[in-house]
Amino acid sequence: MSSTRIEQFIADAQAAFDRRPTAIESGLDVTDAALLQLRKACRLLAGADALREAGYYTLVIEASFVAIERTVEFRLLERGTMEPNDLPGTHPGVYREAAAVGIVAESMAADLADLWRDHRAKTYYQDGLASAERAQAMYTLATVIHAFVIGRSSQGHECLCAETGS
Repeated sequence: MSSTRIEQFIADAQAAFDRRPTAIESGLDVTDAALLQLRKACRLLAGADALREAGYYTLVIEASFVAIERTVEFRLLERGTMEPNDLPGTHPGVYREAAAVGIVAESMAADLADLWRDHRAKTYYQDGLASAERAQAMYTLATVIHAFVIGRSSQGHECLCAETGS
């Protein structure tokens, strides 16, 4: 494989993102930005569950962290606290915003930021090892936070998790 060939694959990938999508992932064909984040969280949880059962623990941990963030972003958008282009650009920023508007307590936001900094980054980028126990703990945390946030939403009925059993 030559670098020229790789450059072509990069161009192909860029072109795919530049085109209007046609075969959209199931459940994500919504125009509301808040619902899009909610449903991304649902799909991430469903994927994490399938991957957990298949033993892909690193991916489960990653998807669980991202599902928590998408769930919080859903609520920030739903409440009108933020606009889609203003969502926090950092992982801890999502948790800080959630605490600032009362989605979660400040202590919970700090604990989530610590968990992300101390373990997600280490597992994904450094020498931290993914295990079944760690993946299960993160998946459980993500599903509990998702249910907690959705339970306080007037749009909770839009959650796809009931359809997939997640």
